[in-house]
Amino acid sequence: MDDTPPFFEGPFDSDEGSDAIADLVGKDDAATTMAESLDTFVRENEEYAEEGAVDEALAFACLVAARISGIAPDEAAHHWLDRTPLTVSDDLRRLAVAAFALATRSRDNWLMEVQAGDWQAFLEHLEPYRKALHGEPQDPPVPFVPDFSDQKKQWLQAYWSIEDQGLPDDTAYADVAGRLVLAVNEAPAWLAWWRPANLQELTVFGQLTPGAYTERISRGRTTAEAWIDFGHSHEGFEAPVTRQVSDDLRRALEATGRHLGLDPVPPLPALPK
Repeated sequence: MDDTPPFFEGPFDSDEGSDAIADLVGKDDAATTMAESLDTFVRENEEYAEEGAVDEALAFACLVAARISGIAPDEAAHHWLDRTPLTVSDDLRRLAVAAFALATRSRDNWLMEVQAGDWQAFLEHLEPYRKALHGEPQDPPVPFVPDFSDQKKQWLQAYWSIEDQGLPDDTAYADVAGRLVLAVNEAPAWLAWWRPANLQELTVFGQLTPGAYTERISRGRTTAEAWIDFGHSHEGFEAPVTRQVSDDLRRALEATGRHLGLDPVPPLPALPK
């Protein structure tokens, strides 16, 4: 169930679907927004499920299904539900059922037309969501067991950005951050800290722009994500850049540990030469 479909996008991968979901993250009124969108889709797409509208509606309907059952083949659904409060009312469920039916019908449907070659496999991937919406019994997924036997695979990934682009590799911050993340991955004490999370990987998305510090942590079924805006630039520090990078990475890992209920973080390892 954790494998994404091989030849087509899942319900959360289109630009329209992912953007609509991103706009809902952390909102207290997510259910209201979703209900309004699904109601509009059902009323305006009865004759033909339009491009864009059908992507958004299917993504919303699948999130409703995932909240109802806790079963989702897509890791993105688990992360979104961990970050966003959502109570499924009878009306929201009714709209999700109707929208799902329109979005997955095999006629008068833009999504079916572009997925024509893999349509049946797409429907099979969506089957756990359909069953959840209709209250049909289904077997829960096999409990996930992380595997750290391959020492070449890193459990910690980090991506740094400035404004709307990635941090250039030739910056001092990027150089130190890359070496420090590698050192954490290779440190037995840090792997021992991470193991109780029972997840395969932690990805840190670090934004380096002046402003307020913010953090958004989420747990999926197999991974964790930490979206951190550190509130400062990647340059112009009074202290050496090594200290700043260390403080930033420690802060991100501490925030993740609090969210996942892990022990206090161990000391950061020395930087490799």
